[in-house]
Amino acid sequence: MIAEDKFAETVYADVARVFRRDRATLTRETRFVEDLGVTSLTMAQLIALLEEDLGVSIPFMEARRRSTLGEAIDFVTELRRR
Repeated sequence: MIAEDKFAETVYADVARVFRRDRATLTRETRFVEDLGVTSLTMAQLIALLEEDLGVSIPFMEARRRSTLGEAIDFVTELRRR
């Protein structure tokens, strides 16, 4: 399994890739709607990429309830532990 720091870094890298942002600008406080302009399509792309890279199944509707990257990282970390 991926170590916790590496796991979070993978989430940041995937978010940067999907939303075409510089990784250095992303923090745990980055908001999906206000800062990244998330749509259903970009969220679906992110979830698919994270599932592939991290080897976890991420329920779409539960993922949509997360408003910041920090909340998303905590959520997928918890999924990985199940």
